[in-house]
Amino acid sequence: MSHVANIMISVDPDDRPTVESLSRWLQTSAPLRGHGPGAVGRVGSLGETTGKDTRRGGGKVPECDVYAGALDHADLAGLIAHVERLAWRQPEFVQLFVMDQEQSSFRVWMFHGPLLRQIAPEGREEEVRPAGGPPDIHTRFALAGDVELLRDMVVAAVNWGPGPAAPREAVLSDPRNAHYVDGWPRPGDLGLVALATREVDRWEPTPVGAAWLRHFTEDDPGYGFVGDDVPELSIGVDAAQRGRGTGTVLIRRLLRTAREAGIERVSLSVGRDNPAVGLYTREGFRLHGRDEGEDPLTMVVHLR
Repeated sequence: MSHVANIMISVDPDDRPTVESLSRWLQTSAPLRGHGPGAVGRVGSLGETTGKDTRRGGGKVPECDVYAGALDHADLAGLIAHVERLAWRQPEFVQLFVMDQEQSSFRVWMFHGPLLRQIAPEGREEEVRPAGGPPDIHTRFALAGDVELLRDMVVAAVNWGPGPAAPREAVLSDPRNAHYVDGWPRPGDLGLVALATREVDRWEPTPVGAAWLRHFTEDDPGYGFVGDDVPELSIGVDAAQRGRGTGTVLIRRLLRTAREAGIERVSLSVGRDNPAVGLYTREGFRLHGRDEGEDPLTMVVHLR
């Protein structure tokens, strides 16, 4: 069964070679949706729509180059992360338009400094600002430039309880914690960032949490390891944002995106006394195994 996504990208003419390299990547080694962790291959290619041999209409020459294509089984989060990592000569002119098979309009990304940010549609749509969530919170994909934020969220997750907080350096120097974010994003990684838009930040969207999935192996397991084919959920929310529904927003959209990507199960690890156990239970996670005395708990949700 096909899963088609339409994309367009508008760039400065200086970046024609960069778009051509993107097209070659789409033809050879782009991450594949629904083919298991780490799967890569051909998902499609990009064709120029504004060149001298195209029908652009009118009597003027466009001041940008536009490329478009229909992609099949493309991991869109991986695509967006790859676009962010490319060495653009004129990143301020890059505009990426993506419309997935189940969507009715294009989503638009542009660079803000070194980061690629979704700028449209407005956050009223369910997939960006889910119903029932805090009115000042919306979400976007976690990209390569978010690795420090994800590290902060690992530290926040480790320091969830009362008592003295473990220093950031100590948390991240532990390989059992560091491997949740090292090399982000790897093939198969999928994540979301929660952003708050507040007057105190001059209405600039500010990251306040993140949730992401990563596959581990039996040789290098996570705390909630179940199997090579079951990604583990990590989530962290700023202390000031807890209890407002931000975690719920992140988990619901992430699990929905994982389901669309063909993932069948997701695991996690959580301390027995952590209040988040209630959240995970409400979102469909159940204890994995029968050891009622274990701590931390391993929980699994079935997406199919």
